[in-house]
Amino acid sequence: MAIEKIDCTFDILNGDTISITPSNNITIQDNSTYSIKITGLKSLDGTKSLPTTQIKITTAVSPMYCTLASLNALVKSFGIPETDLLSYIRDASKYADFISGNSTTTSSDTTTEFAKEQFTRTKAILDAILRGVIDQSYSGSSGKYTLDVASIEESASTSTLKDLLDLLRGNLKEWQDAIRGYYNEGRAAPVATRIGLKASSNSEVTHTTVDMILNDWTRTMPESS
Repeated sequence: MAIEKIDCTFDILNGDTISITPSNNITIQDNSTYSIKITGLKSLDGTKSLPTTQIKITTAVSPMYCTLASLNALVKSFGIPETDLLSYIRDASKYADFISGNSTTTSSDTTTEFAKEQFTRTKAILDAILRGVIDQSYSGSSGKYTLDVASIEESASTSTLKDLLDLLRGNLKEWQDAIRGYYNEGRAAPVATRIGLKASSNSEVTHTTVDMILNDWTRTMPESS
């Protein structure tokens, strides 16, 4: 993990508040943890001093297409730290951005954002479950976990857990398609279809379309008796 030292200035406000400002127009970055160490702070008369204090501040997670509360409500029985859950959300959100940024999206913005939210939550749930099962397997402990209304008995090899993971992976694929605009059934029928492949540059080799087939249909009327 990269660590960068940031020069700062500070001011004492109202006698009991320390204002810390990064120097040289440095911008506070998202997805970062800042450590602030305060040493040598004394009272004005010099009779009292503050013990060395270190504070850690975690900035906003970005992108973040689902909330920590909505994810934690589903996987809280695994006991995974919130900082890890936030990491799962960020990684899944970045993946959702990657999918939408490298494909043609035909859905409306509202639909796409909803698909990103559901994709992010589903992928983060998958990551959290796998992390929880691995942790419990290595610790040798046993337990029972609850995902929304579904309960999972301890054992990474149970068919229930496998079925649940398969279901989530299926849902993940559906939301991935939704981000790309392929979610709803009933797509428009093709204007034309191609029978065979045009493997030659010969201009006499043509493609057969649906319209051409329909236009070539003929019917001989029966003769009257």
